[in-house]
Amino acid sequence: MRFSLPSPTVLPAFCLLGCLAASPVLRPVQHLPAGHSDDAIPVTSENAEYCARLRKNVDARLAAPPAAIPLGIMEDARHLRAQGDLLCTQGHVRAGIERLRRALVLLKHAPEPR
Repeated sequence: MRFSLPSPTVLPAFCLLGCLAASPVLRPVQHLPAGHSDDAIPVTSENAEYCARLRKNVDARLAAPPAAIPLGIMEDARHLRAQGDLLCTQGHVRAGIERLRRALVLLKHAPEPR
């Protein structure tokens, strides 16, 4: 019984078919609109008026009785508010809005102190 090796053109073709069979199934990539990711805060309006409105909302929450918000969260919110205000006044409206909205989220979802 004599075995012969396959011809040089058959072996690469056979390997190629094996590699294709083992390759993952390709699915179309679903792209999110520009500026959106899963963990990003959506910004609906990028202007100085919106910055001012957010600033007022944050200030109103910060004016709440001190016992209603834990001290650490209050300090973080004040810091984010100051950063957001500075960025908005320097013309970096989108970044300022993001900081102000983070401050607002912190204040809205603050756990009650024990």
